[in-house]
Amino acid sequence: MKKKTSIPLLLLASGALLMHACKKDEKAVAPPVPGNEFLTTVKIRAVNTQDPADVQVASWTDTTLIAHPADSINTPVLNLKAHATYNAEVLFLDETKSPAGDVTSEIRERQNYHLICFSGSTSLPLTVKRTDLDTNSPALEVGLEDLFTTGAAGTGQLNVQLRHQPNAKNGSCEPGSTDADVTYTINIK
Repeated sequence: MKKKTSIPLLLLASGALLMHACKKDEKAVAPPVPGNEFLTTVKIRAVNTQDPADVQVASWTDTTLIAHPADSINTPVLNLKAHATYNAEVLFLDETKSPAGDVTSEIRERQNYHLICFSGSTSLPLTVKRTDLDTNSPALEVGLEDLFTTGAAGTGQLNVQLRHQPNAKNGSCEPGSTDADVTYTINIK
């Protein structure tokens, strides 16, 4: 007696194999681990290349994760001079601890998985160039260290995003997920 296998059963079996094969290509994302750092503060520190005494700092802080201070999220303002160039650095802190945890060093250690993305409003006369590179081959920009170049006086918004791009970093802001997304008001006088 000949054994018959129905076509729908064959299609179902091959579909199940295909779905299993697709799952092998997916990368598991690890859940947050208790005790990991929080990002409570994103700070920009800018030093004028022509006047080292001209140091400007703006901090975005979310204290809703800190037990004792009042809950708040501030609106940071960075004041820069017109037609100037600043060496800028972006710093990430965990201020739920005392002293504050330095998340920047962890990002620097894992620089091949991180990219800081900047997006300015159309009214903002500021250009940002990332100056630090990771160890990928070819090397890709990181954005913890940058060059800010101002134009004429003006005001606008600068959005700063920390993109987490494990096994996906390609120099663009598209792949990965966002670890921090903050906006600064930039005054250029």
